[in-house]
Amino acid sequence: MRIELHLHTSRYSACATATASQLMEQMVRIGYGAVYITEHDAVWSDREIEQVQLGYPDIRVFPGMELSIGSELVKHLLVLGTNDPAYLALRDDPAGILTKARDEGHLTILAHPFRWEGAEEMLQAGLLPDALEYRTGNHSPSEAKEAEAASATYGLPLVNAGDVHSPRFLDRFWIETDRPVHQADDIRRAVMNRAYVNRSEKDK
Repeated sequence: MRIELHLHTSRYSACATATASQLMEQMVRIGYGAVYITEHDAVWSDREIEQVQLGYPDIRVFPGMELSIGSELVKHLLVLGTNDPAYLALRDDPAGILTKARDEGHLTILAHPFRWEGAEEMLQAGLLPDALEYRTGNHSPSEAKEAEAASATYGLPLVNAGDVHSPRFLDRFWIETDRPVHQADDIRRAVMNRAYVNRSEKDK
Protein backbone atom coordinates (compact mmCIF):
# COMPACT_ATOMS: atom_id res chain seq x y z
CA MET A 1 0.00 0.00 0.00
CA ARG A 2 1.32 3.43 -0.94
CA ILE A 3 1.05 5.79 2.05
CA GLU A 4 1.54 9.52 2.56
CA LEU A 5 2.63 10.27 6.13
CA HIS A 6 2.82 14.08 6.05
CA LEU A 7 0.23 16.27 4.34
CA HIS A 8 -1.11 19.80 4.85
CA THR A 9 -4.26 21.39 3.49
CA SER A 10 -5.37 24.99 3.16
CA ARG A 11 -8.05 24.40 5.77
CA TYR A 12 -5.70 24.67 8.76
CA SER A 13 -2.15 25.19 7.42
CA ALA A 14 -1.45 28.67 6.10
CA CYS A 15 1.53 27.37 4.11
CA ALA A 16 -0.64 24.97 2.09
CA THR A 17 -2.29 26.01 -1.16
CA ALA A 18 -4.70 23.13 -1.87
CA THR A 19 -7.89 21.87 -0.28
CA ALA A 20 -8.26 18.34 0.99
CA SER A 21 -10.55 17.54 -1.95
CA GLN A 22 -7.99 18.74 -4.51
CA LEU A 23 -5.28 16.63 -2.91
CA MET A 24 -7.45 13.51 -2.45
CA GLU A 25 -8.59 13.57 -6.06
CA GLN A 26 -5.02 13.53 -7.29
CA MET A 27 -3.89 10.97 -4.74
CA VAL A 28 -6.63 8.57 -5.79
CA ARG A 29 -5.60 9.00 -9.45
CA ILE A 30 -1.96 8.30 -8.58
CA GLY A 31 -2.79 5.24 -6.50
CA TYR A 32 -2.18 6.18 -2.88
CA GLY A 33 -3.91 3.81 -0.49
CA ALA A 34 -3.75 5.89 2.70
CA VAL A 35 -2.92 9.39 3.88
CA TYR A 36 -2.40 11.09 7.24
CA ILE A 37 -3.55 14.72 7.40
CA THR A 38 -0.98 16.52 9.55
CA GLU A 39 -1.76 20.21 9.86
CA HIS A 40 0.59 22.61 11.66
CA ASP A 41 -0.47 22.79 15.32
CA ALA A 42 -4.08 21.99 14.48
CA VAL A 43 -6.29 18.93 14.24
CA TRP A 44 -9.21 17.84 12.12
CA SER A 45 -12.28 16.72 14.06
CA ASP A 46 -13.67 13.21 13.69
CA ARG A 47 -16.55 14.67 11.69
CA GLU A 48 -14.25 16.48 9.29
CA ILE A 49 -12.18 13.34 8.70
CA GLU A 50 -15.36 11.34 8.19
CA GLN A 51 -16.63 13.79 5.57
CA VAL A 52 -13.40 13.53 3.57
CA GLN A 53 -13.44 9.75 3.90
CA LEU A 54 -17.01 9.53 2.64
CA GLY A 55 -16.10 11.63 -0.37
CA TYR A 56 -13.04 9.53 -1.24
CA PRO A 57 -13.69 5.88 -0.35
CA ASP A 58 -10.77 4.66 -2.47
CA ILE A 59 -8.18 6.06 -0.04
CA ARG A 60 -7.97 5.63 3.73
CA VAL A 61 -7.93 9.05 5.43
CA PHE A 62 -6.40 9.19 8.89
CA PRO A 63 -5.81 11.97 11.44
CA GLY A 64 -2.49 13.31 12.62
CA MET A 65 -0.71 16.57 13.43
CA GLU A 66 2.61 18.36 13.05
CA LEU A 67 3.54 19.97 16.36
CA SER A 68 5.99 22.85 16.59
CA ILE A 69 8.09 22.09 19.65
CA GLY A 70 9.26 25.01 21.81
CA SER A 71 9.47 28.68 20.95
CA GLU A 72 12.10 28.50 18.18
CA LEU A 73 9.70 26.76 15.75
CA VAL A 74 12.50 24.66 14.25
CA LYS A 75 11.60 21.31 15.82
CA HIS A 76 8.57 19.68 14.24
CA LEU A 77 7.15 16.43 15.54
CA LEU A 78 4.55 14.41 13.65
CA VAL A 79 2.06 12.40 15.70
CA LEU A 80 0.10 10.04 13.46
CA GLY A 81 -3.16 8.31 14.21
CA THR A 82 -4.75 10.83 16.56
CA ASN A 83 -6.62 14.13 16.56
CA ASP A 84 -6.59 14.52 20.34
CA PRO A 85 -6.28 18.28 21.00
CA ALA A 86 -4.52 17.53 24.30
CA TYR A 87 -1.31 17.16 22.28
CA LEU A 88 -1.49 20.82 21.31
CA ALA A 89 -1.11 21.79 24.95
CA LEU A 90 2.09 19.71 25.21
CA ARG A 91 4.09 21.61 22.59
CA ASP A 92 6.61 22.75 25.21
CA ASP A 93 6.92 19.22 26.60
CA PRO A 94 8.35 16.90 23.94
CA ALA A 95 8.97 14.16 26.49
CA GLY A 96 5.30 14.33 27.43
CA ILE A 97 4.26 14.11 23.78
CA LEU A 98 6.45 11.08 23.15
CA THR A 99 5.24 9.30 26.29
CA LYS A 100 1.56 10.00 25.58
CA ALA A 101 1.88 8.89 21.95
CA ARG A 102 3.64 5.64 22.82
CA ASP A 103 1.16 4.86 25.58
CA GLU A 104 -1.67 5.37 23.08
CA GLY A 105 -0.01 3.50 20.20
CA HIS A 106 0.54 6.47 17.88
CA LEU A 107 3.56 6.84 15.60
CA THR A 108 5.91 9.79 16.21
CA ILE A 109 8.28 11.08 13.52
CA LEU A 110 10.78 13.94 13.78
CA ALA A 111 9.98 15.91 10.64
CA HIS A 112 12.80 17.15 8.38
CA PRO A 113 15.25 16.96 11.32
CA PHE A 114 18.10 18.74 9.54
CA ARG A 115 16.19 21.39 7.64
CA TRP A 116 16.87 24.05 10.30
CA GLU A 117 19.71 24.37 12.77
CA GLY A 118 18.58 23.15 16.17
CA ALA A 119 15.90 20.78 14.93
CA GLU A 120 18.01 17.77 15.99
CA GLU A 121 18.31 18.95 19.61
CA MET A 122 15.64 16.48 20.68
CA LEU A 123 17.85 13.63 19.53
CA GLN A 124 20.87 15.03 21.29
CA ALA A 125 18.83 15.28 24.49
CA GLY A 126 17.81 11.64 24.26
CA LEU A 127 14.20 12.44 23.36
CA LEU A 128 13.84 9.89 20.59
CA PRO A 129 10.78 9.63 18.36
CA ASP A 130 9.80 6.38 16.70
CA ALA A 131 11.30 7.43 13.35
CA LEU A 132 13.03 10.19 11.39
CA GLU A 133 11.92 11.72 8.13
CA TYR A 134 14.39 10.90 5.39
CA ARG A 135 13.64 12.11 1.90
CA THR A 136 10.82 14.63 1.64
CA GLY A 137 9.63 17.53 -0.44
CA ASN A 138 11.26 19.85 2.11
CA HIS A 139 14.50 18.00 2.92
CA SER A 140 17.48 18.50 0.62
CA PRO A 141 19.68 15.55 -0.42
CA SER A 142 22.40 16.70 1.97
CA GLU A 143 19.88 16.98 4.81
CA ALA A 144 18.63 13.49 3.98
CA LYS A 145 22.22 12.27 4.30
CA GLU A 146 22.39 13.81 7.76
CA ALA A 147 19.16 12.01 8.67
CA GLU A 148 20.70 8.76 7.44
CA ALA A 149 23.69 9.28 9.73
CA ALA A 150 21.40 10.10 12.67
CA SER A 151 19.40 6.96 11.98
CA ALA A 152 22.56 4.89 12.34
CA THR A 153 23.59 6.74 15.50
CA TYR A 154 20.25 6.48 17.29
CA GLY A 155 18.91 3.26 15.76
CA LEU A 156 15.78 4.90 14.39
CA PRO A 157 13.86 3.97 11.23
CA LEU A 158 13.90 6.39 8.29
CA VAL A 159 10.68 7.17 6.44
CA ASN A 160 10.08 9.03 3.21
CA ALA A 161 7.20 11.51 3.16
CA GLY A 162 5.87 14.07 0.74
CA ASP A 163 5.52 16.88 3.28
CA VAL A 164 2.72 17.84 0.92
CA HIS A 165 1.63 21.48 0.71
CA SER A 166 0.24 21.43 -2.84
CA PRO A 167 -0.40 18.85 -5.59
CA ARG A 168 3.13 19.28 -6.94
CA PHE A 169 4.49 17.61 -3.79
CA LEU A 170 2.60 14.39 -4.53
CA ASP A 171 4.17 11.33 -6.19
CA ARG A 172 7.68 12.36 -5.13
CA PHE A 173 8.38 10.63 -1.80
CA TRP A 174 6.30 8.06 0.08
CA ILE A 175 6.42 4.68 1.80
CA GLU A 176 4.90 1.37 0.75
CA THR A 177 3.79 -1.37 3.13
CA ASP A 178 3.48 -5.04 2.27
CA ARG A 179 -0.02 -5.17 3.74
CA PRO A 180 -2.93 -2.73 3.98
CA VAL A 181 -3.17 -0.19 6.79
CA HIS A 182 -6.77 -0.63 7.93
CA GLN A 183 -6.65 1.32 11.19
CA ALA A 184 -4.82 4.56 11.92
CA ASP A 185 -2.35 3.02 14.37
CA ASP A 186 -1.42 0.13 12.07
CA ILE A 187 1.24 2.48 10.74
CA ARG A 188 3.20 2.40 14.00
CA ARG A 189 3.46 -1.38 13.89
CA ALA A 190 4.51 -1.28 10.24
CA VAL A 191 7.26 1.27 10.83
CA MET A 192 8.55 -0.21 14.09
CA ASN A 193 8.69 -3.67 12.49
CA ARG A 194 10.39 -2.19 9.39
CA ALA A 195 7.55 -3.69 7.32
CA TYR A 196 7.73 -0.97 4.68
CA VAL A 197 10.02 0.38 1.99
CA ASN A 198 10.89 3.98 1.16
CA ARG A 199 9.95 4.99 -2.38
CA SER A 200 10.55 8.06 -4.54
CA GLU A 201 9.77 9.27 -8.01
CA LYS A 202 13.09 7.76 -9.14
CA ASP A 203 11.66 4.29 -8.43
CA LYS A 204 8.82 4.63 -10.94
